Amino acid sequence: MRKAYLFICPVLLLFCPPTFAQENSRSGSAKQDSPRVIQTDDMKLAMRASELEAAGKYDEALKLYGQAIALNGRFTPFVYHNRGMLYLHRAKASQDPKSRIADLQRAIADFQTSIRLGAASKDELNRGLEKVATRANLDEATKLLDEATHR
Repeated sequence: MRKAYLFICPVLLLFCPPTFAQENSRSGSAKQDSPRVIQTDDMKLAMRASELEAAGKYDEALKLYGQAIALNGRFTPFVYHNRGMLYLHRAKASQDPKSRIADLQRAIADFQTSIRLGAASKDELNRGLEKVATRANLDEATKLLDEATHR
């Protein structure tokens, strides 16, 4: 479950350029504070959803991912990726074949949407989603779904 959270943190640092707050003094020197990432609303919701997922509160996490997706912000391709990861993890842990298949289908749909949105994005990092992790996760979910439906 921590994989999704670990994926978000480095991505956030790359995704949002740091802004430095400067404080000018009368002597002309500037003091720099530590870098701050400007978080968008969809990013905040996705980060909270990731925390809920790590705590095993999947239904609550899915609601927040849905809210983040509805905002249709710059972070949306990553939200789809992370929600797909939740479905994939939940499917792997499921003992119920119907639930497992349903979650794998949802994961595949989210990974495909993440790739599609990322490829259409003007943001280089979003376009890199297909190369980073989403393609591999899509392949894994597709393989697991094939195994689950052809037993």
